[in-house]
Amino acid sequence: MENKIIKVQPLTKKAFEPFGHVLMMNPGQPLIKPEPPQFTDRMPFFVDDGEADFVYALLERREFKLTNLERHLKVTQGFFPLYGGPAIITVAPPTDPNDLETLPSPDSIKAFLLESYTAFVIKRGVWHGMIFPLEERFGYILATRDKTTDESLAPLYDGDVQIRDLGATYELLL
Repeated sequence: MENKIIKVQPLTKKAFEPFGHVLMMNPGQPLIKPEPPQFTDRMPFFVDDGEADFVYALLERREFKLTNLERHLKVTQGFFPLYGGPAIITVAPPTDPNDLETLPSPDSIKAFLLESYTAFVIKRGVWHGMIFPLEERFGYILATRDKTTDESLAPLYDGDVQIRDLGATYELLL
């Protein structure tokens, strides 16, 4: 199996725009609501064919390597860190949703450093990997679709949860 290296870059609104939306404490724009509680930033969230589902998710630190990516066509997914940050996230642009075998090109896979005070939503069809915590444990709220949560528990990955092997190992470098 071939090995590839991906350099982790800072997570900014501009760099992440092809993949989704970043929700920041200080996004460098006027406040949406200036009096307490202040609203500093917002991002969209969409669900098809089901209800929104908020899942408390836990991860443990592991090697900064990935061999597969997944995508969802019926939901944007939101990731809201609670503790144990920062962490590394990986994404790649969407491919043809009607072709289940088409993968993103190897050089299109990006890695970003997610700070614990920043959240993000991935657009529909964007490929993404698991989160890689830098600390021993990482907790976050996953905003998703109830049926997507249920499908991710099953061994069938041809519904909204489409997981594909990349045919290579990608090592993430800070």
